[in-house]
Amino acid sequence: MELRHLKYFVAVAEEMHFGRAAKRLHIAQPPLSQQIMNLEEELGVKLFDRTRRTIQMTDAGIYFLKEAQQLLLHVEQAVETARRIYQGLAGRLTVGFVGSVVHTFLPEGLRIFRERFPDVELVLQELNTAEQIGSLHAGRIDVGFLYLDAQDPMLTSQRLTRAPLMVVLPKKHALSGRKSLNIRDLAQEPFIANTRSSEPVVRDAFISLCRSAGFSPKITQESGHVQTVLGLVASGLAACLLPDFIKNIRRPGVQYIPLSGSPPAVNLAVVWRTDNSSALLKSFVKVIESSSHFDRCCGNVR
Repeated sequence: MELRHLKYFVAVAEEMHFGRAAKRLHIAQPPLSQQIMNLEEELGVKLFDRTRRTIQMTDAGIYFLKEAQQLLLHVEQAVETARRIYQGLAGRLTVGFVGSVVHTFLPEGLRIFRERFPDVELVLQELNTAEQIGSLHAGRIDVGFLYLDAQDPMLTSQRLTRAPLMVVLPKKHALSGRKSLNIRDLAQEPFIANTRSSEPVVRDAFISLCRSAGFSPKITQESGHVQTVLGLVASGLAACLLPDFIKNIRRPGVQYIPLSGSPPAVNLAVVWRTDNSSALLKSFVKVIESSSHFDRCCGNVR
């Protein structure tokens, strides 16, 4: 049995006339009659009671018509969905992101993408940089927003913005209230830091900045997630250095202070597997790049 047999049967059943059905199908009537008889023989049932002038459907034919119509509808929908997925207009995209990026252009980019591609299901996962790289390699996420420095031949990246490091202090810290700080002002301070295994780029930039100022930072606490780091700072335990768009996170008990001079900056990039040729992925990256460009041009951080 092939799909054409179902189409032939449905046409005859809906027209209740072999001649009209043949015309609708753009085939001759004798081959159509033969195909219906072949179908009945394969099924082992009579679908039609025929006389010279009329045809009527049997009970088996009435039941088979409903099922055949549903099958053909399902095939039609499957074909249309497959085409839309191939064109990047539908499907499912799993997106990883570091926590701080939700306070940049990402929410606006996601909003624009959902408006333009309403049939795409976005699955969002908050993951640190190391978790995203592992998930990209394993195929658990399709695209990620992370701090990137070194090149990986299996991954393709597009830098979206650069974020200089800034100081995050407890609200009641002796240095709070300053308009800016020199990194040397913090030489004797305890620090909370991202673990290197979670955010190697941010961690290395922080260590390098301190060493260039002539001291090694005293790290008393570590965490792999930004909200935990901010919570520890708010508790008064220590200071930390994070990318400057972290200041858009309104966290009671902390103060954000810029570093003087030209502090090191980290690259925030959108990253995907090099072998992922999905049209849907390409559409998503294009929208995000446009959103981040608008964000930089207008000086807005959402």
